[in-house]
Amino acid sequence: MLTRILAHINKELLMLVRDRGGLALLFLMPVCLVCIMALVQDAPFRDFSEQQVHVLFRDLDGGSVGGSIKDGLEKAGPFVLTDVSADGTMNDSVFQNLVRSGDYQVGIVVPMGASEVMRIGSQSVVTKFFDPANEGDTHAAPHQDSAFVKVLVDPVVKKAFRELVTSQLGRILASLSADRLLADMTTQLEVLTGKELEPFKVQEPFIGVRQEMAGSELSGTRVAADSTQHNVPAWTIFAMFFSVVLLAGNMVKERDSGCMVRLLTMPGGAAERIAGRMIAFLMVCVSQAALLFTIGVFLMPFLGLAALDLNGINWAMLLLVTLAVGGAGTAFGVLVGSFSMTQQRSAVFGSISVVILAAIGGIWVPLYLMPDAMRMFGKLSPLNWSMEAYNVVLLRDGSIADLWPFLVPLLVFTTICIGVAIFAERMTSRR
Repeated sequence: MLTRILAHINKELLMLVRDRGGLALLFLMPVCLVCIMALVQDAPFRDFSEQQVHVLFRDLDGGSVGGSIKDGLEKAGPFVLTDVSADGTMNDSVFQNLVRSGDYQVGIVVPMGASEVMRIGSQSVVTKFFDPANEGDTHAAPHQDSAFVKVLVDPVVKKAFRELVTSQLGRILASLSADRLLADMTTQLEVLTGKELEPFKVQEPFIGVRQEMAGSELSGTRVAADSTQHNVPAWTIFAMFFSVVLLAGNMVKERDSGCMVRLLTMPGGAAERIAGRMIAFLMVCVSQAALLFTIGVFLMPFLGLAALDLNGINWAMLLLVTLAVGGAGTAFGVLVGSFSMTQQRSAVFGSISVVILAAIGGIWVPLYLMPDAMRMFGKLSPLNWSMEAYNVVLLRDGSIADLWPFLVPLLVFTTICIGVAIFAERMTSRR
């Protein structure tokens, strides 16, 4: 059995080597796609400020600060808030995992005691203004953590989104600080003199913003801050699945040329033939991934783009994801080839189906930028599962447990495609 499978692998590789146009389709086209799409999308990746950002909001303070931040973000336009402040089951770990897993792009936590920090800061300024002699002993210093609103960011989220959230929070807190200060000053003035004075101008908010990565340090470079980090893995996935055109075409060519008749006279069954084809093209998929990741690391800087950052990644997990994605792509190819009667039909259906699955699956643009209906369909695309699996390894610093929600659907998809292809090929061989 093993000898027969090796013979089928050798046969498929020989067909590939002799098909120079097919090799160009498998290797040169993805290289061009990666370079062109990274250049085209470089500017849009830097400015997504008009898109909606899904925010998980948690108010531990319960005072005026949390309410004002929530109202300010809801009125800002690009933010869709989910308030979990009243959820008794929510803790820091669950909250961070919801952001880290990609369910929400941003998580905002208003710390306990934030309103008290606001009150102390305002009264300190008022006291300094009216009674400088008592400035130093009027109020105790607040706890350091209470003076910062925590912002957790999914590492996949682009830089423009992170800056949008922090800048909007800064404006809200500055406005809130000014309002509180003016209110305290007005009260003090009414008590002392009743005279009207020019409002005091606050240059800096009393509560700052501290941004962190959910699952990685803020200063890390492995975040999707540029088009390279998205486009290299995205178009690697596209290239693997696009091999359906050549794989399915070769299967139709075998039947049309009479080669299949000779194969049917030899020992072995449909499962062995499909295994040989899949292993051969899986080797091609791994080669595609190695080539495109090398392009991302070494060629992108010469095009004026950021290099793909692979420092500190788990290489075993990267290989596992590549094999799973390549297996899904080749399984889809043998499925299309098993049902296609002509090379034209296999080429048209295979290419169009992969383009559609890529479009809805987050290959062209990240899934969270799409409308809700498109996101729902996109999560059913095997290319989306592939993209999320690569994101876990390359961006989210995930573990093997984080990969299973995406690897399992890919393995199920692969198994179904192989099973249906074997059944279809057996039915074809009986005709």
